[in-house]
Amino acid sequence: MRVGKRGFTLLELMISLAIMGVVLLIIFGALRVGTRAWEKGEKDVTVHQRQRAVLGLLGQQIASACIYEIKKGDDAFYFMGSEKEMEFVSRSPIVPGALTGVVFVKYVIQEGGEEGKKQLKLYEKDAGFLKEEDLENRREEDFFTLISGIEDLQFEYLKGSKDQKETDWQGSWDSSEEKGFPLAVKIILKQNETVAPVNAIVSIQCQAE
Repeated sequence: MRVGKRGFTLLELMISLAIMGVVLLIIFGALRVGTRAWEKGEKDVTVHQRQRAVLGLLGQQIASACIYEIKKGDDAFYFMGSEKEMEFVSRSPIVPGALTGVVFVKYVIQEGGEEGKKQLKLYEKDAGFLKEEDLENRREEDFFTLISGIEDLQFEYLKGSKDQKETDWQGSWDSSEEKGFPLAVKIILKQNETVAPVNAIVSIQCQAE
């Protein structure tokens, strides 16, 4: 007896191709999602490493604040700060080129870059060549962007009593009301709504009477 050989029908072939297409679609979709997640993870790691490096430089510069009187008209101060700005003189330059090794520093937190995001900018000037107009008239190109694309960033200042038994964090340091330097500066960095803020506390060793 001869046994006949039965092949695939057109319907069976179409169903097989459809199933194979769905499987390939799922595989490539999962691969695309995995690739995007990997790229985002790499980007986040790079951003966090840069932020840690910048916070380290800021901490070193703030800790190296020195007693140097800054004059603005009839006013003079050693250290001035608010939640969004900070001015002082430091022995630790960030930008290369300071001949004396002592620089006037101004940090500014402002809107910029992505919509609704903020950035931290730095102005540095060799204190040996500092003029009064350098404190008032600064061009945008004189500032260096240190951190950008963040949700929020602010400064706080630690005030101590005369006997140093009581301390209190405050949102500003006005030289017309406060003498010398704060005991420490707190930098509060918030990357986005889903990540807890990073707090960096830097002690200032020198104090002016």
